[in-house]
Amino acid sequence: PDLVSNSTADDHVFLLLGALRNFSFGARNLLDGKWPQDGSAAGTPFGHDPEGKTVGVLGLGGIGGAIVSRLKPFGFKKFIYHNRSRLSPELENDCEYVSFDELLSQSDIISVNVPLNPKTVHLIDSKAFGKMKEGVVIVNTARGAIIDEAALIEALKAGKVRSAGLDVFEFEPKVCQEIMDMKQVLALPHMGTHSVETRKKMEEFVVSNAASVIKTGHVISIVPEIRNEEWFKTLA
Repeated sequence: PDLVSNSTADDHVFLLLGALRNFSFGARNLLDGKWPQDGSAAGTPFGHDPEGKTVGVLGLGGIGGAIVSRLKPFGFKKFIYHNRSRLSPELENDCEYVSFDELLSQSDIISVNVPLNPKTVHLIDSKAFGKMKEGVVIVNTARGAIIDEAALIEALKAGKVRSAGLDVFEFEPKVCQEIMDMKQVLALPHMGTHSVETRKKMEEFVVSNAASVIKTGHVISIVPEIRNEEWFKTLA
């Protein structure tokens, strides 16, 4: 699991800064030939700097922690986080633990890093959007279905969500055209681990994990979602 943290965190930071600064809007206008005739920055609305902003990290695990470490040099005001339970101080990475509702209401940017399971499907829905600040920025490199995509579209249309950075989608690889047409959405086709070095590490680990089962009857690591399944208990 830790092998993907750095690559995914790099992807997340790119999307977060790009969404904050309206870079997708500018890039699209540039490609559409709207510069210089549409004026400064090809008519792109002004974005925002990191200074003074609160980042809410939903899921401060390996990837969430790597994201926070990368974001700290940019001068954000504060980092808050919500997990199912509070982490020990040495794992909090100087982030403040808050409730889910407090994270929604206090964050200028919401960074989504929780796993997808029955409890997190549509964790961010229309009710959750209603509790957020006006003009919040949403970034998701975890799993698409954590966010109710229909509710996200409405929040983007209304300006409740000013911009979004998305590497994952609820029904991927099919992506809602309405989202793709929004200039305030900076989107990637699930590229969180799409690098030569990370894929090599992942493949080598999978082979080592399988070899461990064959040689010793035990795995090196398992994804949490299947930890309690009966077939796995014989290999744990």
